[in-house]
Amino acid sequence: MGTAPKKPSSSATGTGKGKGGTAAPQVPLTEMLAREGAPWRPFKDQGVLVKPLKTPRDATAIFAACEKTLVSHLKAVCLWPEKERNHSWRVGDYSYYILEFSPKPKTAVYVQFWSEPDEDGVIFEVSSGAWNPPADKYVDTDRQELLRDHGFEIGGNAGNFRKIVAIESAKDLRAMAREAVAIACKVLGYDGTLELRYDLNLQTHMAVRHVLSEVSPDALKKMLREWGFPAELKVEDGKPLLVESRTDHGPFGILFRDETSNGSGHYHVLKLRTFRKVEGGNALEVANRLNQFMVALKATVDEDGDLMLEQQVLLHAGVTMDHLRARFELWRWMIGEIAQEMK
Repeated sequence: MGTAPKKPSSSATGTGKGKGGTAAPQVPLTEMLAREGAPWRPFKDQGVLVKPLKTPRDATAIFAACEKTLVSHLKAVCLWPEKERNHSWRVGDYSYYILEFSPKPKTAVYVQFWSEPDEDGVIFEVSSGAWNPPADKYVDTDRQELLRDHGFEIGGNAGNFRKIVAIESAKDLRAMAREAVAIACKVLGYDGTLELRYDLNLQTHMAVRHVLSEVSPDALKKMLREWGFPAELKVEDGKPLLVESRTDHGPFGILFRDETSNGSGHYHVLKLRTFRKVEGGNALEVANRLNQFMVALKATVDEDGDLMLEQQVLLHAGVTMDHLRARFELWRWMIGEIAQEMK
């Protein structure tokens, strides 16, 4: 087994309690980003919103399978609360979100949303295929009429079908999310037998920041403490450098790779690692499922039959400190989601 924090003795390790024994609330990643948008920009997340099944499903069943996550994603992308001006967002920020599937290899059809502060609403678009044949055949004349019935018209540089949707609060997002799934199913032909992928982007035109292309273990320890993670540097003869930390769901370790030069003490690569026991001996099945749906995470089974979870963070060419913090917050969120699923 590789260097890592001491493994828990059971899958129940981690009390889920914060300082003083009070249960720490689980905040979904996209809600955290929506609430604290500006410090995290630029931020990008991709993944699978709807897992494919062999049996086709209708729009109602597909929406039920993804409603919570989809609305949460749109909350991060489409809301610009006035009370958060110059705090969680600033003029010059923008966000976009894409839902797509591939009915045939190298052919993608999609719905997408573009949002900026101080605009009349969210731009809601449906691919017309004008710029990417043969996708155009999935929006033929009859389907174009369906889109016009929904208020869409051709517009924009890409020649997509588009309309402006006024969003006053989070309550408006569910209707827009439901319509997006309905269009994907009833117009573009999505039936749940293929992956429905998402691409979430929180961006800004205004960000000019210093970047980190390397980090020392001691500096990382201090940054983690600043971000609310407990951190201790472990230096032992004959063993790799290790920073030990933890989330509400148990300990994890940060290993250091790709030293900038021999003996410099500065590294280009961080590897976050933790272990979990899996009841019932199906650790390999759990690992395969996680690798399919959590693209930022690598799950394997170690020699003791325990689940080993890893995330690699590359600093080559430079990343902002905000981006580095976001990767640790993503790690916290993923470990929390896994812990909830394994209860």
